[in-house]
Amino acid sequence: MIFGNPELFGICIESMEAWSTKKIKNGVMCFVLQNQIIGGRFFRSTLGPELIRMKSILSSLQEGKKEVSSEWSAADAFAHLRALSFPETEEDECRSHVVSTWSLLDAGIDVFYEVLNDKDERILYSEGEGKSIGELILPLNTVLDVFQSAVAGLEAILNASEGKEGA
Repeated sequence: MIFGNPELFGICIESMEAWSTKKIKNGVMCFVLQNQIIGGRFFRSTLGPELIRMKSILSSLQEGKKEVSSEWSAADAFAHLRALSFPETEEDECRSHVVSTWSLLDAGIDVFYEVLNDKDERILYSEGEGKSIGELILPLNTVLDVFQSAVAGLEAILNASEGKEGA
């Protein structure tokens, strides 16, 4: 299932019965930005923890934080949000702008969300250290709407699969 508009921003969730057991529901979870799968391939993930991560992202999206100027280049804004989100010391840990799911973070793919103004938001992303920075400008609340829809869909997938034994 793809939630949102893959031409702009979407979240792909697919349950994978062959990888699942009664206790651990696995599947494919990825972001689709401008019709491209971020990471260039699907990630094998456990959907339960991904759901928990996505729910925590929802609260950050609802706050609509603005930390950088819309005048900054994508590279400068990305660097600032990365430094803010992944500080040197764990005690200062603050990941409020990171919207990467666990699978993407594990793969070294950083996706950040930022409110630009009262009508626009942007996603900044990179597929790893030394890779180019992607930027996507969207109407305000697009990302929140997609996340809310994906969370509801993922909850439905997990609820429907309860009690089923995978291979």
